Amino acid sequence: MLHSKALKLLIMMLSLTALVAGCSSGTDQTQLERELQDKAGSDLLPVELGLVDCPEDVVYTPESVFICNSEVAGQYYEIQVRIIDEQRQYSYAHKHYPLQLVNTEALLADEVAYEVGFDVMIDCGDDEYLVAPIGSTFNCVVTRVEGGAQATIEVRLENAEGRIKWDLIRS
Repeated sequence: MLHSKALKLLIMMLSLTALVAGCSSGTDQTQLERELQDKAGSDLLPVELGLVDCPEDVVYTPESVFICNSEVAGQYYEIQVRIIDEQRQYSYAHKHYPLQLVNTEALLADEVAYEVGFDVMIDCGDDEYLVAPIGSTFNCVVTRVEGGAQATIEVRLENAEGRIKWDLIRS
């Protein structure tokens, strides 16, 4: 009889331990998601970072690296997280960057006009923001102000600060 009671007690303790461990992990994940939303979100102002969603199966050991997902201006957005130490200190890096198209088009128009020697207009799309992966490329249409001749440029998002470079696409 005593053996049976001890076994039941052991099973209850193990169940409680598993439950507490599960909750602890969820709390850590929720805390990380909230911190990332605040910290990474402040990097992006004036545009807002949506709710951050990190993987549930993350092992919080030094040098663990994982991707958390979010949304910026209705578009997919990634943040890479690296666990630094046993106290679960972490660093993060933006894997996407939100380009405000009006500003991007104005910057490109100045650069292209300087390069080609005449005034141009740039069209990179109708959205307010283009959220692009760092290192990716996208195309914009260049239109000569006088005459309306058009060409396409390939724009590359260079880094997490929004630096861009462009090349004329020769047809």
